[in-house]
Amino acid sequence: MKRLLSMAAIAALILTNATAQVLYDQAYDGTSSGAVAQDFTDFPNFSTYEFDDFTVGAPGWIVTRVTIPGTERGNSNFTTSLELRILDAPSASATVVASATVSPAAGHGPNLVFGDGVNPLFTLTPGNYWISAWVRRPFGGGGGQWYWLRTTPVSGSQHFFHNPGGGFGVGNNPVPGQNVFGSAADLSFRIEGVLIPEPASMIALGAGLAGLLALRRRKK
Repeated sequence: MKRLLSMAAIAALILTNATAQVLYDQAYDGTSSGAVAQDFTDFPNFSTYEFDDFTVGAPGWIVTRVTIPGTERGNSNFTTSLELRILDAPSASATVVASATVSPAAGHGPNLVFGDGVNPLFTLTPGNYWISAWVRRPFGGGGGQWYWLRTTPVSGSQHFFHNPGGGFGVGNNPVPGQNVFGSAADLSFRIEGVLIPEPASMIALGAGLAGLLALRRRKK
Protein backbone atom coordinates (compact mmCIF):
# COMPACT_ATOMS: atom_id res chain seq x y z
CA MET A 1 0.00 0.00 0.00
CA LYS A 2 2.83 2.40 0.85
CA ARG A 3 4.49 1.67 -2.50
CA LEU A 4 1.23 2.37 -4.34
CA LEU A 5 0.76 5.69 -2.56
CA SER A 6 4.38 6.59 -3.22
CA MET A 7 4.06 5.97 -6.99
CA ALA A 8 0.82 7.96 -7.15
CA ALA A 9 2.46 10.86 -5.32
CA ILE A 10 5.42 10.85 -7.71
CA ALA A 11 3.10 10.83 -10.73
CA ALA A 12 1.10 13.75 -9.32
CA LEU A 13 4.31 15.64 -8.66
CA ILE A 14 5.45 15.21 -12.26
CA LEU A 15 2.13 16.46 -13.61
CA THR A 16 1.60 19.45 -11.33
CA ASN A 17 5.07 20.64 -10.34
CA ALA A 18 7.12 20.38 -13.53
CA THR A 19 9.76 23.06 -14.01
CA ALA A 20 8.01 26.33 -14.90
CA GLN A 21 8.68 27.79 -18.33
CA VAL A 22 7.84 31.12 -19.93
CA LEU A 23 4.51 30.60 -21.68
CA TYR A 24 4.01 34.19 -22.91
CA ASP A 25 6.29 37.20 -22.80
CA GLN A 26 5.83 40.80 -23.93
CA ALA A 27 9.00 42.38 -22.59
CA TYR A 28 9.23 46.10 -21.90
CA ASP A 29 10.91 47.88 -24.84
CA GLY A 30 12.81 50.28 -22.56
CA THR A 31 11.30 53.46 -23.97
CA SER A 32 7.49 53.41 -23.97
CA SER A 33 5.64 55.30 -21.24
CA GLY A 34 3.39 53.68 -18.65
CA ALA A 35 -0.40 53.67 -18.36
CA VAL A 36 -2.09 54.20 -15.01
CA ALA A 37 -3.77 51.04 -13.66
CA GLN A 38 -5.18 51.75 -10.24
CA ASP A 39 -8.27 51.52 -8.08
CA PHE A 40 -8.17 54.93 -6.36
CA THR A 41 -9.91 54.41 -3.05
CA ASP A 42 -10.21 58.18 -2.47
CA PHE A 43 -11.10 59.25 -6.05
CA PRO A 44 -13.14 56.35 -7.49
CA ASN A 45 -14.17 58.31 -10.62
CA PHE A 46 -10.51 58.17 -11.68
CA SER A 47 -10.05 54.43 -11.11
CA THR A 48 -8.60 53.09 -14.36
CA TYR A 49 -7.98 49.61 -15.73
CA GLU A 50 -5.77 48.51 -18.64
CA PHE A 51 -6.23 45.41 -20.81
CA ASP A 52 -4.15 43.51 -23.34
CA ASP A 53 -4.81 40.36 -25.32
CA PHE A 54 -2.95 37.05 -25.45
CA THR A 55 -3.58 33.59 -26.86
CA VAL A 56 -3.36 30.22 -25.12
CA GLY A 57 -2.51 27.36 -27.45
CA ALA A 58 -3.41 23.69 -27.08
CA PRO A 59 -3.42 21.82 -24.77
CA GLY A 60 -3.74 24.76 -22.34
CA TRP A 61 -1.70 26.22 -19.49
CA ILE A 62 -1.27 25.72 -15.77
CA VAL A 63 -0.15 29.22 -14.74
CA THR A 64 2.22 29.48 -11.77
CA ARG A 65 3.44 33.09 -11.96
CA VAL A 66 2.48 36.34 -13.71
CA THR A 67 4.81 39.35 -13.67
CA ILE A 68 3.58 42.84 -14.60
CA PRO A 69 6.39 45.40 -15.15
CA GLY A 70 5.52 48.84 -13.85
CA THR A 71 6.82 52.13 -12.53
CA GLU A 72 5.97 54.08 -9.38
CA ARG A 73 5.15 57.74 -8.86
CA GLY A 74 4.09 57.42 -5.28
CA ASN A 75 4.50 55.24 -2.23
CA SER A 76 3.65 51.54 -2.50
CA ASN A 77 3.38 51.33 1.28
CA PHE A 78 -0.15 52.71 0.80
CA THR A 79 -1.16 49.76 -1.43
CA THR A 80 -3.74 47.47 0.16
CA SER A 81 -3.86 44.82 -2.59
CA LEU A 82 -2.60 43.81 -6.03
CA GLU A 83 -5.25 42.50 -8.40
CA LEU A 84 -4.98 40.30 -11.49
CA ARG A 85 -7.84 39.32 -13.80
CA ILE A 86 -8.06 37.19 -16.93
CA LEU A 87 -11.15 38.21 -18.91
CA ASP A 88 -13.05 37.44 -22.08
CA ALA A 89 -13.11 41.10 -23.26
CA PRO A 90 -11.20 44.39 -22.63
CA SER A 91 -13.59 45.82 -20.07
CA ALA A 92 -13.84 46.14 -16.29
CA SER A 93 -17.31 44.60 -16.58
CA ALA A 94 -16.26 41.63 -18.74
CA THR A 95 -16.57 38.02 -17.58
CA VAL A 96 -13.72 36.99 -15.25
CA VAL A 97 -12.14 33.73 -16.41
CA ALA A 98 -9.46 33.59 -13.70
CA SER A 99 -8.13 35.88 -10.99
CA ALA A 100 -5.45 36.32 -8.33
CA THR A 101 -5.04 38.75 -5.43
CA VAL A 102 -2.03 39.66 -3.29
CA SER A 103 -3.07 41.12 0.06
CA PRO A 104 -1.60 42.71 2.09
CA ALA A 105 0.70 44.24 -0.51
CA ALA A 106 2.38 47.24 1.12
CA GLY A 107 5.89 47.89 -0.19
CA HIS A 108 5.46 45.73 -3.29
CA GLY A 109 7.89 47.63 -5.53
CA PRO A 110 7.40 48.69 -9.17
CA ASN A 111 6.70 45.25 -10.64
CA LEU A 112 3.57 43.33 -9.66
CA VAL A 113 4.19 39.60 -9.11
CA PHE A 114 1.45 37.00 -8.71
CA GLY A 115 2.41 33.43 -7.77
CA ASP A 116 5.65 31.74 -6.79
CA GLY A 117 6.45 29.94 -10.04
CA VAL A 118 5.75 26.53 -8.48
CA ASN A 119 2.20 26.30 -7.17
CA PRO A 120 -0.67 26.70 -9.64
CA LEU A 121 -2.46 30.06 -9.73
CA PHE A 122 -5.10 28.95 -12.25
CA THR A 123 -5.59 26.90 -15.41
CA LEU A 124 -6.42 28.33 -18.84
CA THR A 125 -7.88 26.27 -21.67
CA PRO A 126 -6.97 27.10 -25.30
CA GLY A 127 -8.44 30.40 -26.49
CA ASN A 128 -8.06 34.18 -26.65
CA TYR A 129 -8.01 36.20 -23.43
CA TRP A 130 -7.45 39.69 -22.03
CA ILE A 131 -5.20 40.35 -19.03
CA SER A 132 -5.73 43.19 -16.55
CA ALA A 133 -3.80 44.09 -13.39
CA TRP A 134 -3.86 47.02 -11.00
CA VAL A 135 -3.01 48.27 -7.53
CA ARG A 136 -5.59 49.36 -4.96
CA ARG A 137 -4.55 52.42 -2.96
CA PRO A 138 -5.41 56.11 -2.47
CA PHE A 139 -3.86 58.90 -4.50
CA GLY A 140 -3.80 61.39 -1.64
CA GLY A 141 -1.52 61.42 1.39
CA GLY A 142 1.48 60.34 -0.69
CA GLY A 143 -0.08 57.28 -2.30
CA GLY A 144 0.37 58.62 -5.81
CA GLN A 145 0.03 56.41 -8.88
CA TRP A 146 1.25 53.12 -10.30
CA TYR A 147 1.78 52.76 -14.06
CA TRP A 148 1.77 49.60 -16.19
CA LEU A 149 4.67 49.81 -18.66
CA ARG A 150 3.60 49.75 -22.30
CA THR A 151 5.68 48.21 -25.08
CA THR A 152 5.97 48.06 -28.88
CA PRO A 153 5.62 46.68 -31.49
CA VAL A 154 2.00 45.62 -31.15
CA SER A 155 1.23 41.89 -31.27
CA GLY A 156 -2.43 41.09 -31.83
CA SER A 157 -4.59 43.95 -30.55
CA GLN A 158 -3.25 47.13 -28.97
CA HIS A 159 -4.07 47.56 -25.29
CA PHE A 160 -7.36 49.08 -24.11
CA PHE A 161 -7.96 51.78 -21.48
CA HIS A 162 -11.10 51.80 -19.30
CA ASN A 163 -12.03 54.54 -16.83
CA PRO A 164 -15.58 53.53 -15.80
CA GLY A 165 -16.13 56.68 -13.71
CA GLY A 166 -15.20 59.02 -16.56
CA GLY A 167 -12.86 61.14 -14.45
CA PHE A 168 -10.18 61.39 -17.16
CA GLY A 169 -12.59 62.86 -19.70
CA VAL A 170 -12.46 60.13 -22.35
CA GLY A 171 -15.89 58.67 -21.57
CA ASN A 172 -16.71 55.67 -19.40
CA ASN A 173 -16.41 52.93 -22.05
CA PRO A 174 -13.22 50.99 -22.93
CA VAL A 175 -11.19 52.73 -25.66
CA PRO A 176 -8.01 51.76 -27.54
CA GLY A 177 -4.91 53.06 -25.79
CA GLN A 178 -4.04 55.06 -28.89
CA ASN A 179 -7.05 57.31 -28.18
CA VAL A 180 -5.53 58.27 -24.82
CA PHE A 181 -1.77 58.13 -25.34
CA GLY A 182 -1.50 59.09 -29.01
CA SER A 183 0.11 55.87 -30.20
CA ALA A 184 -0.76 52.18 -30.31
CA ALA A 185 1.12 49.87 -27.93
CA ASP A 186 0.88 46.63 -26.02
CA LEU A 187 1.27 46.16 -22.28
CA SER A 188 4.35 44.36 -21.00
CA PHE A 189 3.78 41.15 -19.02
CA ARG A 190 5.15 37.64 -18.60
CA ILE A 191 3.22 34.46 -17.86
CA GLU A 192 5.03 31.37 -16.54
CA GLY A 193 3.84 27.84 -15.87
CA VAL A 194 3.55 24.45 -17.51
CA LEU A 195 1.49 22.99 -20.31
CA ILE A 196 -1.54 20.93 -19.33
CA PRO A 197 -0.60 17.25 -19.80
CA GLU A 198 -1.75 15.78 -23.11
CA PRO A 199 -4.60 13.22 -22.93
CA ALA A 200 -2.14 10.48 -23.92
CA SER A 201 -0.03 11.25 -20.86
CA MET A 202 -3.07 11.07 -18.62
CA ILE A 203 -4.09 7.72 -20.15
CA ALA A 204 -0.59 6.36 -19.61
CA LEU A 205 -0.65 7.51 -16.00
CA GLY A 206 -4.04 5.94 -15.45
CA ALA A 207 -2.86 2.67 -16.98
CA GLY A 208 0.23 2.66 -14.75
CA LEU A 209 -1.82 3.18 -11.59
CA ALA A 210 -4.30 0.52 -12.70
CA GLY A 211 -1.40 -1.88 -13.14
CA LEU A 212 -0.14 -1.15 -9.65
CA LEU A 213 -3.60 -1.79 -8.22
CA ALA A 214 -3.84 -5.10 -10.09
CA LEU A 215 -0.38 -6.11 -8.82
CA ARG A 216 -1.37 -5.33 -5.27
CA ARG A 217 -4.54 -7.43 -5.57
CA ARG A 218 -2.57 -10.44 -6.90
CA LYS A 219 -0.15 -10.21 -4.00
CA LYS A 220 -3.08 -10.50 -1.60
